[in-house]
Amino acid sequence: MTQLHGAKLSPFRAATSWAASFFLFIILLPGAAVPQTVTTCPGLPGKYVILKNQPYALCAGAQSVNFDKVTYAKCPILHGNSISLQQNYPFPSVEPEGNIATVNQGAPNSGYIVSTYSPPVEATVPSGNVALYTCEGGSAAQCDGGLCFTSTTGTSGPLWGSVSNNQVICSCPVSTLNIPFEVFGPYPCPATAAEFDSVCGSNVSAINNGATLYIGGPPSTGVRLSECLTGKKPTFNRCTRPER
Repeated sequence: MTQLHGAKLSPFRAATSWAASFFLFIILLPGAAVPQTVTTCPGLPGKYVILKNQPYALCAGAQSVNFDKVTYAKCPILHGNSISLQQNYPFPSVEPEGNIATVNQGAPNSGYIVSTYSPPVEATVPSGNVALYTCEGGSAAQCDGGLCFTSTTGTSGPLWGSVSNNQVICSCPVSTLNIPFEVFGPYPCPATAAEFDSVCGSNVSAINNGATLYIGGPPSTGVRLSECLTGKKPTFNRCTRPER
């Protein structure tokens, strides 16, 4: 559950730019045929790929820690169907040799795995520990398309602490802006406005090493991507900002 770097864009252009540039860390690999569905998602720019029956890292709902303008998120490794921006490579190309599904094809035996999206289960049940926050401004990590290296699984690091055998560390850039966006954050909801603003990264920027950031995107992205992937509109736990 996104390039936000504080430029003075209209809300529409900023959200479009953010969604269309979700972390372009794509490495060049030989092309390969991978079963996939390329689709458009109503209300979202660009084309999306449904990665079918592949392992993937789900960072929506995870925490990340900032270091040198990049965040590192501790994300669970799942297997099944997920969705991501197409991320064709090489770019530009009339007939792309591959996209995000072919990058992820050898995961996790290739030594890395791609961060893509599916609706976080913990955000869809009242007993879960994740909710969707609508933030009026601040900072978030953008993890769609991010690469995660399996050498981090089952280890411990000074930035992110212990990583379990079903988790991986994913690298995701920091995005900051002053227009609305959404993040998947902790649930139950914060009791104070200050706690809510902390989840939205209101006083955090890319220069704040060690800051905790949550994974975000343009407004309604989580719902629209979920509908695109599953054909059903999810009901997410939601948090709104307390008055004080």
